[in-house]
Amino acid sequence: MSPIPCPDLEVLFAELEAGEGPCLDHAAGCDACAALLEDHRLLEQDLFRLADPLPPPSLVANVMARVAESPVPQRREVWTGLAILLTSLGAGLGFLFTNDRALGRLGTAFASTVGDSRMFVEGLFSGAHALWSTAGVAVACLVAFVVLSSLMGLKRLVGSPPSLSEA
Repeated sequence: MSPIPCPDLEVLFAELEAGEGPCLDHAAGCDACAALLEDHRLLEQDLFRLADPLPPPSLVANVMARVAESPVPQRREVWTGLAILLTSLGAGLGFLFTNDRALGRLGTAFASTVGDSRMFVEGLFSGAHALWSTAGVAVACLVAFVVLSSLMGLKRLVGSPPSLSEA
C-alpha cells in the first residue's frame, strides 16, 4: 500500500476516462486501486459484449437455407388474395349502390360503351383488312416473330423440364 490515501471512486473514474491524472498515478502503485480498476475494465468489457452481440458469420447462409427449404404455402396466398379482392370489390359495389349519382354514371357509361363497341369492332376489322391487303407478308412475319419470341422467353423463364426419372 502506498502512504497516500486512496482517492474517491468518482475522481478515479473521471481521471480514467480522461486518461491522465494524479489518482491514476496513485492506482499504478496501489494494489487495491489497481484491482478496482481491473474489475471495472472487465465489467465494462462484459457490458459492451452484452450490449451489442455480433451475429455469427454464417447467419445469412443459414437463413437463406431455411427459406429455400420451406415451400411457399400457395393455398394461404390464394385465400389472402381472394379476401383482398372480395373486400375491395365489396367496398366498390357498396359505394356504387349507396351513391345514386355514381350508379347513374356507371349505367350511362356502360350503355355508351355497348353502343360504341359495334363501331369499334367494325373499324378494327376494316383496319386489319386494309393492313393485310397492303402488307400481308410483313404482318404475318411480324406476328410470327412476336409469338415465337414470347414463347422462347417463357421457355427460358421456366427453365429446362425435369427428366423422366425426376418426374
